[in-house]
Amino acid sequence: MKKILIYTALLIVPLSLISARYFDELSFPYWPSYKYLEIDELSSISPQKWITEDHVLEGWDWSLPPNTKPAPSSLVGLQRNIGLHKDFKDLNLQFESNSVGILWVKWRDIEKEPGVYDFSKVIKRIKQAKKVDTDILLRILCHARSRGSDDKALQRGDAPLWLDNYHIDLLPQKTPKHNINYNPASPVFHYQYLKLIDALGKTEIPKLVKAAYVGYASPSFGDEGIGPYGEKNSAANDTVPHVRERLDAWQNAFKGMESKIFMGGPCDYGFQKGFGVRRGYVEMYYYNIPNHDLGQYLDENGYLMVDENSPILKNKTFNGEVNEEYEEDWATSNRGFRFGKDTSGFPYRYFMSNLRALQMRCTYIHTTGHLIPEMLPFISLELGRTVEDTPDVWSFLTTSYIGSKYYQNHDYRNRQITDQEKSYGIELKNFERWLYQRDAEGYETTPAVKINHPIKMWMMEKGKYYDYIARSGQKIGFDIDDRWNEGKKLAIKVSYFDQNKGGLVLKYNAGEMQKAISTEGDGKLKTATFVLPKIQKNSMDHAFDFTLESNLADENIVVSMVRVINY
Repeated sequence: MKKILIYTALLIVPLSLISARYFDELSFPYWPSYKYLEIDELSSISPQKWITEDHVLEGWDWSLPPNTKPAPSSLVGLQRNIGLHKDFKDLNLQFESNSVGILWVKWRDIEKEPGVYDFSKVIKRIKQAKKVDTDILLRILCHARSRGSDDKALQRGDAPLWLDNYHIDLLPQKTPKHNINYNPASPVFHYQYLKLIDALGKTEIPKLVKAAYVGYASPSFGDEGIGPYGEKNSAANDTVPHVRERLDAWQNAFKGMESKIFMGGPCDYGFQKGFGVRRGYVEMYYYNIPNHDLGQYLDENGYLMVDENSPILKNKTFNGEVNEEYEEDWATSNRGFRFGKDTSGFPYRYFMSNLRALQMRCTYIHTTGHLIPEMLPFISLELGRTVEDTPDVWSFLTTSYIGSKYYQNHDYRNRQITDQEKSYGIELKNFERWLYQRDAEGYETTPAVKINHPIKMWMMEKGKYYDYIARSGQKIGFDIDDRWNEGKKLAIKVSYFDQNKGGLVLKYNAGEMQKAISTEGDGKLKTATFVLPKIQKNSMDHAFDFTLESNLADENIVVSMVRVINY
C-alpha cells in the first residue's frame, strides 16, 4: 500500500491563558500565573474550544466534543457551607458538570436536648440548594467536644455538650490547636451516636441528598478517618465491633441507597456494603503509591499501574478526593508554608493533582481556586469514567523518583526492589487512563523537561524533589486499551515541546498511514491535533496502535501528553 503523508498546516490558537523552598514563576513557565477564582467567578469559566480540523495551538488542550456529557456517577464539589445559616449559590455554570454543594452540620445543632431530634433546618437547607440546581453531600460532625485551647474552644466543638452528663471519657488532645474528642468507643457515646443515625434514617434526608459522609473522631476538624486505626493499618478497623455497628447503622439509615454513603477512610466492611470512600490529600500528588484499595502500584519497570479489581474500582463505588488548598495563606507561616514559600508553584500543583485524581479513577472531587480554569470543565467530564464509557484515553509522560523504603513500607504486591532503586529511588513513569506508552526496542525514551518541586514531599527519594513532564525519543509507541470502543472518527492530541527544527510524524495502520507537522525549534509547549478515521488495533511494531516519530534521524521529539478522543 502506498504511504500517505499529510503535513498539517500550522494553525496557532493562543490559550487564554513540607519543607518549603523558594521558586519564582520562571520555574513554572508552562502554566498560568497564580490567580485564585472565587465561587462568584465560576460563571466566567467556559470549556476550551473544540476544533474539528487538524491544528496546532500553544499550550495545553483540554477540549472535548461539545456533545460530551458528564458520567452519571461523577460529582464535583464547588461550594461548601459549614453550618446552616448560609444559602447555597446559583453558580450559573457555563459548562456541563454534576456540581454539588457540601453541607457540614453539627450534631449539637440537631439534638440540642437528649432524644429530641430536629432535622428541619438541615432539610430546609438541602431543599434551598435544590432550588438553585445544587445537590448536597451531607457531613454530620459528631465527635469534637471542643477545638483549640482559647475561650472559644467549646464553641467550635461539634458534639452536644449534654454528653458531659454521662461522664464519657475524652481522647487526648494532639496539640493545643486540635480537637478534644469524645471517645467513640465509649458505650454511652456509641449508644447515643447510633440513636442519631437511626433518627436520620427516619427522615427524608437519605432520599434528598446525593451522598452522605461517615467519619470518626480525628485530631483535626472534619471527623476524618473511619476507625481508631490509621490508613496504613486500616484493615484492623474491620475487626472493631463499634466501627462495624456504626457502619451497620448507616446502612440501615440508607437502606437501598447504600451507594450514597462514603467513608472517611478505607474499610472493607463498608466496601462490602457498597459504601465508597473519600480521601483528602491529592495535593500531595504522589501519595497512595502503592495503595491496595485503589489498586495503585508500580510494575517492575516503574510504570504506575491501576488494578481495576481493587476493592474501590471493582465495585464502582464512590471514589473521592479533595484538591482545595490553594489560598495564598498556604504559602505563609500561618499554614507552615505547606506548599512552598510563595504561590508560584500552585498552578503546577493544581495541574498535577487534577491529573493524578483522574489517574486514580476518581468519581468525585472537591476543588477550589480553579487556577487553570480550562481544566475544570475537562475534569467535570472525565470523573466517574470507566473504559467502557470514557470519551477519551490519555497518557501524561511524567517521571519522578519514589523512595524505595517508603514504597516497601506500603507495598502489598511484594515488588522486587533493585539495588539501583535502593540507591537512587524507584523511577515512577506516567499517569495513564487506558492509553499506555511503553519503551521497547527501537522505541526507547528518556525523561525530559525538569520541573522542581516547591516542597520536599515525604514519599520522594531524598535529593530528587522534581518531576520530568515529558519523554524524549526518536520514536515513541502507544497502545490503546483494547477494551475501549473507538468511534468512527478520532482526534489524537499531542502536547509536545518544540525543541528542534524538523517535524513530528504520527504513524498508524501498520505505518502505511501518516500525518505530520513541522516543528520550529522555538522551545514552546504546543498541542497538535490530528483528526483521522478509526485506526487498526495493534498494527504497529510491538503491537502499538500508533507511534510518534521524529522526521530527522539525528533529532528527538519531546512529548508530554497524548489524548485520543472519540467524536
